[in-house]
This record gives sequence, C-alpha cells and structure tokens, in this order.
Amino acid sequence: MALVMRTGTVLTRVRRVPRPFVPSLESRVRGRTVLITGASSGIGRQLAIRVAGAGAIVLVTARRADLLDDLVRVIRGAGDCAAAIPGDLASDDGINSIADAVLTKYGAPDVLVLNAGRSIMRTLAESEFRLHDFERTVRVNYLGAVGLLLRFLPGMSARRSGQVVHTSSITVPIHGARFSAYVASKSALESVLNVAAVEHLNDGVRFTSVRLPLVETEMIAGADWTGFARLTTEEAVEMIVDAIRRQPRQLDHPVSAVGRLLYGVAPRMADRVQSYFHTRMENLIQ
Repeated sequence: MALVMRTGTVLTRVRRVPRPFVPSLESRVRGRTVLITGASSGIGRQLAIRVAGAGAIVLVTARRADLLDDLVRVIRGAGDCAAAIPGDLASDDGINSIADAVLTKYGAPDVLVLNAGRSIMRTLAESEFRLHDFERTVRVNYLGAVGLLLRFLPGMSARRSGQVVHTSSITVPIHGARFSAYVASKSALESVLNVAAVEHLNDGVRFTSVRLPLVETEMIAGADWTGFARLTTEEAVEMIVDAIRRQPRQLDHPVSAVGRLLYGVAPRMADRVQSYFHTRMENLIQ
C-alpha cells in the first residue's frame, strides 16, 4: 500500500504535455458566450476569470447573488465581459429562470460548463434514514444540470455548434467509497451526456466530462490527504480549459485513467486498493 500511496502522490502532479496544434482557448471562446454554473466560488469563479480573459462573454450563475456580483465587478474591472444570472438549480423554477434569462438575451450558450454540485461524504451504513442525502445531491448534480441541458440543446443543435462541459469526478470509474450519492449523480450525468453525444454526433455539438480529483480548498484543510489525488484550483481550471480547447468526449485525470485500467484487468485488486483508502479516510474524519 505504500507503493500505491507514492504512485498516487506522483500522479496528482503529472503535468500535461503542451499541445501546440490544438486550438487555443482564445480561438474557442473569443466573442462567444460561456455559461458557467456554480460560479460564485472555487473552480467556477476562477474558470470565469480565465475564459473572460480569453475574450469570452461570460455568464455566471449560482445561488449567492452577492458573490456573483463581486465576480462580475472583478471581470469587468479587467476590461472583460461578464453578466450575473442568479438562480437555484435545485428547483424547476430556478432552472427555468436561469434558462429563460440566458435564452432571451443571449440565445443558447456556445459553451455550457456544468460545474455546480453538492458533495456528501457518508457511508451507506451511515445513511440508513438519510434518503434525502441522495435526493438533494441528485437534484443539483444531475437533475439541475439536465434541466439546463434540455433547455439549451435545441438552440445549440439548430446552430450546429456548441460544447457542454461537465466537471465530473475520478470517483466515477473507481467507485469512491463514502461518496455513493455523489458518485451516482455524477455517473448519471455522464451517461446522459454520452447518449447526447451519439444523438447529436452530426450536429456539431460536443460533450465532455472532465474527471477531476479532490481539489484543494478550505473544505479539505486541516487533514492529511497524502496519497489522495488532488489538485489546486488553478490546476483544475487548466484541466477544464484543456477540455474546451480539445473537445474530447472524456478527459481523465491520470489517477482516474489508472483506476479504470486496474478495474478492467484486476477488479478485485482495485477493490482492495479502494478499501485501503476508505479505511484511511475513516481515520481522517475521526
């Protein structure tokens, strides 16, 4: 297991090889609308600043209107374009309010980044009377995202261009213990986007799931996460930028890719590795 931990630590810091022949971020987004959900903080906020700096017309949405307004001030203060559209993806009314505001003024976005999400860390044994954990997680991570997709996809398809980017998780292919509600919601959205990619193969609309590891934020401070795959917010943003530039169906973090391979050739061993990290996580939260 010591080897597993060392390997995990190394893989978290793997740098992507420069791709000089891939379109630049500027060529993908300049003058185009990019809608980012969950943009009030963390990855969403930093991504908004990044794509605005590349010339995009950035539309940011989240529940916390005051933080969105602050983000818009920062972006406009740098001479770039942004607008805030507050809303709550946990309700049908919230979904339609956001979609109506975007479609009325801007039309279907050129790039839709489905970044808003809720994460709950709890074992199934601890969830006996907590079905609401699954309902709340699915409501935002899955149904909220699908609700926006359904509203924007017709316009993208008619225009014959667009990209939908989903900030997914490495826990999807490696069955992250203690995150069953979260993994289920992310897996469900990945499945919908995979189906959409087939149905819209000839429409010029692209669908990408970016499987991110743990991202270093205040939420994980104070514990020893050595051996757990993790990125800084800036590194996570660069993965999403890479996805916008390359437009792959799926963009895996190295740990995710290794996990998929291990589950393909030695599933029982993969389960044992996961069980080990599950035990370590129990010790972290005690």
